[in-house]
Amino acid sequence: MDERSVGNSPFIENEERNQRIDYFKLLFGRNVVSKLYILKFDDNESVDSRWGLFYDDVKGEHHLTEDFKPLIFNTAAEAREKLSSMEAERRSEDSATAFTIDEAKAFAESQKWRFAKTYAKSAPHEYLIKKWLPAEERLLFERLVQTINTRSVVGYFYGHKNNYLILGDHYYWYMPFYPDNMAVDLINRTTTDYLEYRDGTYYYKLKNTVESTNEPNRM
Repeated sequence: MDERSVGNSPFIENEERNQRIDYFKLLFGRNVVSKLYILKFDDNESVDSRWGLFYDDVKGEHHLTEDFKPLIFNTAAEAREKLSSMEAERRSEDSATAFTIDEAKAFAESQKWRFAKTYAKSAPHEYLIKKWLPAEERLLFERLVQTINTRSVVGYFYGHKNNYLILGDHYYWYMPFYPDNMAVDLINRTTTDYLEYRDGTYYYKLKNTVESTNEPNRM
């Protein structure tokens, strides 16, 4: 596990940060994400330093959130314990056995998917969050992730490349920008009415939809 310490802020606005961003762009392009790491920083709401989990991409350094709040710990030991737990969850996901297509369809149809109201007009879809599920079904969620990894087709959402698992009249995907020591925590789905196949490739196809409000941004 990686631990770093940065002056007065978890967000580095200096030459070092810019060099790291340029390095990411040079090696991997625009969509790379680093591993999660532990960072010590000065908390504006406390006289003491705190610890958090962070990751890097081409836009710089980001504080990992949970339930839309930054993960903040009073000690390095607490941060290490959380990171260790997340890395163990990723190892569990990596070792999961993919479903057959019929098994994947049966599991997906047994779940209660939530409609993403934010995207009701621009990209109607539903989503399922892993932590909603009881412990035994979280292992099945991991199997669905592996099924997406191994049995999907390549598709494009407004120019963004995704892997789509087509199961009956729905297709399923997750965002490909997770740190590689963090398990997938959210899977999306929508109906195949919003998918078209042309010139040997699948593309998202928009239809008329309804108004929207706020939901997690995981397209």
